[in-house]
Order: sequence, then C-alpha cells, then structure tokens
Amino acid sequence: MKRIYRASFCLLFCLLSIGTLAQSKADVLIKQLNLMFKHKNADTLESSLSVDFSIAAYTMPYAQKLLKIIVERYPCDSVQLQSESKQDKLIRLNVIPYNKGKADKAQVYMVDEQYKLCYATAFDALYGMNRYQVSKLRAKIPFELENGSIILSVKLNNQAKPLKMLFDTGADGMAITKAKADSLGIKGNRSQNASVVGGNLQITVSEGNTVALDTFVLKNQSIAFFPEVKGNYDGIMGNAMAKRYITHVDFDKKELSLYDFGDYQYPDKGISVPITAPNGLFIIAGVLGVGNGPLAEGNFVFDTGASYNLICFRPFVKQHKLLINGFKSEYFGSTTSMGITTPTYSGRAASFAFKNMPKLLNYPVTLMAGSGQSENWNPGFDGSIGIRIISRYNFTINMQAKEIHFVPNSSLNHPYDFVLGNYLFGFDHDGHLSVLATVKPAQNANLKVNQRIYAINGVSAGVLLNNAKPLEALLALQAGSPISLNINATDPKQVIVVNK
Repeated sequence: MKRIYRASFCLLFCLLSIGTLAQSKADVLIKQLNLMFKHKNADTLESSLSVDFSIAAYTMPYAQKLLKIIVERYPCDSVQLQSESKQDKLIRLNVIPYNKGKADKAQVYMVDEQYKLCYATAFDALYGMNRYQVSKLRAKIPFELENGSIILSVKLNNQAKPLKMLFDTGADGMAITKAKADSLGIKGNRSQNASVVGGNLQITVSEGNTVALDTFVLKNQSIAFFPEVKGNYDGIMGNAMAKRYITHVDFDKKELSLYDFGDYQYPDKGISVPITAPNGLFIIAGVLGVGNGPLAEGNFVFDTGASYNLICFRPFVKQHKLLINGFKSEYFGSTTSMGITTPTYSGRAASFAFKNMPKLLNYPVTLMAGSGQSENWNPGFDGSIGIRIISRYNFTINMQAKEIHFVPNSSLNHPYDFVLGNYLFGFDHDGHLSVLATVKPAQNANLKVNQRIYAINGVSAGVLLNNAKPLEALLALQAGSPISLNINATDPKQVIVVNK
C-alpha cells in the first residue's frame, strides 16, 4: 500500500511540476510583453518570437519590422494572462489588454511548445486578418487568359473605360505606366525606391485610389508609376488582394474568387505547398538540377506575372555555377521588368521540384547572365516560378495557413514550351499552339508572336498536343532542316517555312 501511495504522490508531484513549469513560461512571456508595451520597444520581445512568427500575411523577418511599427502606436500599456489551453500543435493564451488602467476585450496570443510567440490576433487584425470568423465569399471576378497570364479588367477612380491589368503575384503593389497615369489625371504623392528584376528604380506613387474589379471595390489603394510595364497591358495588379483575402484562381472557369480569412475549407483535393512572405512576396523553396552540377536548393517567388516557366536570378546562377556545369543553352534572350532589361540564357533543366509537388523533368529554365545592374543585384531570393507552369494548376493562395493549394487542371499534361528555328512555341490552356516569342532575329516577317499554328510539317497541333513521339521527332531534326508551319485552319497549303 505504501508503494501505491508513494507512486501516486510522485505522479501528482510530476503533474504539478509540469503545470508550474508551463505557467512560469507563460509568465515569462507576459512579463516580456509588458516590458514591450510599457517602453514601446519591440526589441524586448525578440528572444520570445518564434521563427514562424507572423503578422497577418507577413512572415519573418518583415513581420518583426511590422511589430516595431505597431508597438510604437498601439494603445496598450500592459497585459494580463486570463487562461491558456492546447489548440492543435500550439498553445492558446487568452490575454486581457489594458490601456491606462482600463481593460479591453480578451485577445488571443498563440505560442509554440517553447512559449515563443507565433501570432497575435490583435496584430493580425491591423492588417485585415481574422482567423476565427466565418469565411465568406466576397467576389467572383472573371478574367481573360493570354498564354496562361491572368488579365483583369480594372476601373480606376470611377473612370468609365476599364484598364487591362496583369495579375502579378511577383509584385507587392499595383502599377501603371506614367503615360497612362497622366492620361487618367492620376497624380503622384510621394517617391520611393523599388526593386525590379535585375535592379532598382526610383518611382512615384499615388495614394488613396479606388479600384474596381467587376463589382468588387478596393478603396485607398496606392499605385506606382513605371516607365513601362510587362506585356501589352495598362498595368499590373500585385499581390495585395491575396494578403487581404484567400484568393482562388480557376483557369478552367477563368474566374478569380476572394474569400474572407477564417474557417475556409479547400473545395478540391490537391497538394498544399508551404510558403513564406519575408518581404511581401510569396516564396516557395525549390530544388533545381542543371547539367552535371549538384542539386541547387533555392527560394523562388510564386510569380503569376512572369511569362516564363522558371528563371534563376544572377546571384543564384553565379553561386551554383549553373551556366558552366553542363547547361546547354537553346537560345540567348533577355528579360525586361519595369524598363530594366537583363540578358538571359534559356534551355532545359534536368529536374526541378518544389516542396510536396511532383518532380518536373527536362524542364524549361532561364538563367540570368551578368550585365550592368544585374551583376551586383541581390533581391534576397533566387528566382521565380512563372505562369507557364503555374497555369497548369488551379490554385488557392491562403496566407492564413501560409500555403498555396494546387489542384491540377485540364492543361496539366500539355507539352512544355519548345524551340524550333528562331521561335519559341507553346500550347495555351485550351490546347491551341502558337508562337510565344522570337528568340533570334526573325527569319520570316510573316510569322508573328501570338500567331496560331495549326500543324508543323503536316502533323496537326492536336496530335502534337496529345502524342509525345511526333513532337520529339520534330525536336530531333538536324539544324537547318526546313520546317513548314500551317497558319490556316482550313487551308493546309497555307504554310510558312522556317529553318530549324
């Protein structure tokens, strides 16, 4: 009997010790929070921030910068622990905030097992995120597709004529050309430095604008002015919507849907890929295999505004010697972002994979060469995943869960873009074959970018779409071989001949 009492006593002692330890860790955090609020200094909390600490859509290290800004102005001088409980893999602390001795409504501080802060609902709310509400559909916005790119119809400041805007998650804001701003009477309010692919620019920004997408309206929006923007568009819509709403893009329906943060459930089974947003852009970890070199691990921007498959930026190319490790360039070109042009080499990577997703083999890749600003340009990430691969999936950007959910769509198994002669060809979402770009000086003035191709060497585009062998045979032709391109749906004799 004594042994039973002794065992029971030991068990009770252990349980009390665990409870006291947990309580003491919570107390340590509360003390640090009180010091932070008292002195309006977020540095006092630095040691108690989780590596996964976030404020709304923003992750470390940018979330820590936001915390410093918030604390300086936040109307709170102390907090008191009300209760704590286990919630999934985290610990929930219900905390009462005080300002000048007056208590406010309880707030939720979520911590990990080491009682390091992961997020606070009060800070999230300042940037439009409520994790504990019912997630409601706010808008369904139709879009057009151009070679996979998402084109939105946008009206600025109640203008009657809509603008053609590229949905570009590789940009953290909205931009139009200076010429378009002048024509619309939009005036700049301030100047700032902006990072673009290959370098930096000094830009002008207009604040307080109203943006309408179909029936959905965004108010108090900032718009940057650039010398030029991507493609034949009036401007770009950056990722600001995806930081305020769960954003679902359906390429099959050509529809973009916005949902409140909260208890959202994905409507379709797919693969969720973790992402971070350390500087306002959405970053995915990836692994690239090029030529004879070792696998190169990097962090890549999820970039719906990029017209390619994958690009690796100059610092990453230099670090892993990607251009000299057996890489075979198919063509030399350039990439232009907001007026800055940078030389590139394009070819095939042995493999590319980003977390949880199937590995992509013999995958098109563009490597940035050194020139001018790009040689010393360091954006803080290694490249970007472009729309030519993104558009093969319907996707949901969920910054509450810090992930992008991918569901294969009808274009998943379309052949990758390919080079014949001086031209880059590719299939669109609907399976149509067209000229994507001129990669060398044009051989034939009658063949233009976006030209629809109905057959190559007598093999229909439909056969090339669904059967790998005829396309492999075309790509295996010797250099200089004549290639006939049928450009008429009803007349097989209407062809343009180019050399491979």
